[in-house]
Amino acid sequence: MNTGVPSGPVRVTLEPADELVRRIREILRAVAALTGEPDLATHAATRDLVSAEAALRAAEHVVVRELAAGSSKDAARLAALLAQVGGALAAVRDSRLAVRTAAMADLHHCLARLRAANTLQELAQQVPAELHRLGYRRALFSRLSGPTWSPRSAYAYADPQLAEDLVRIGTAVPGQIGRELPETEVVRTRAPVLVEDAQHNPRVHHRLINLARTLDYVVAPLVGRGEVVGLVHADQHVEHDHVDEFDLRLLGLFAEGLGCVFERVVFSEQLGLMRERMREQARVVDDLLDGYPPAPTRQPEPPRQADPLGRYEGPFAELTRRELDVLRHLVLGESNSQIAAALFVAPGTVKTHVKNVLRKLGVANRAEATARYHELMQRHR
Repeated sequence: MNTGVPSGPVRVTLEPADELVRRIREILRAVAALTGEPDLATHAATRDLVSAEAALRAAEHVVVRELAAGSSKDAARLAALLAQVGGALAAVRDSRLAVRTAAMADLHHCLARLRAANTLQELAQQVPAELHRLGYRRALFSRLSGPTWSPRSAYAYADPQLAEDLVRIGTAVPGQIGRELPETEVVRTRAPVLVEDAQHNPRVHHRLINLARTLDYVVAPLVGRGEVVGLVHADQHVEHDHVDEFDLRLLGLFAEGLGCVFERVVFSEQLGLMRERMREQARVVDDLLDGYPPAPTRQPEPPRQADPLGRYEGPFAELTRRELDVLRHLVLGESNSQIAAALFVAPGTVKTHVKNVLRKLGVANRAEATARYHELMQRHR
């Protein structure tokens, strides 16, 4: 007799969910035929593992009741079916446990991939896809701005048009904190919320709910720097087409990790902005410096001949060092202003030095002083 109980480690002998659901339907049909309870074999009651488990519990109750009555001639067959029901229930528990264990491992990998995002835009685009990898067919990421929330990105398995429509309609008709009760509760408590029977809930975003034909969903807060800055929605788990308390906890953990990633990306963007501002300031300084003419390059001066003025012969010996400097420029025909600019003194100071030079050399004007200078040069050739 096949009890359906795995005999080895779950990762090796775990029965695929769709095959397990088919086997459960066969068991339920057998129980219904033997006990006269046709409702047990209803296909809608076993659309996934959660509903299949509920149907198995009902079948178990019926079989136990028939056995307890002791009037059935098919007691042996009922006992065999009871064993099969028990084995199927154990397989369902193992399957759901395996899914949840894998989900926790997947959560770690999802957050690790999100940590690779460099910008908030990149992060927002990745979030719904990572929620799909976490096990959800549809996901929505929204930013909260004041009292409104509007989608920034979405994912819909095998239906990219639905994902686009969710963002488009959610942007055109953003949600309102205070109008949609689940999202309002999430922002108020900073905790995830499980919404069941969304189609008949008057306090949800019906434009999005009707578009996606959502039955139930989980919404969790994205908290950054102590404030709710976004919302994460997910529905339709790949294993059982709906979400439950475990998904509530899982999405809550995902949102907490996402909050840490969000703060890191914000810090990285701010740091990058500061670096760019510093580079821009450096470029401005460089441009300012480039606006000034380059400093003239000093050419090496050719070797000078011995200056006869330095020998202090005759009246030239009476001249001071500054007066000698003025005389050197004077014999070149320079004006007082030119001499002043060359010696970095005032023109009035040059005028005084010129008078002293003419007086000490015993000449009447610049021309005679120049002539005396050339006579001295001729004697020392």
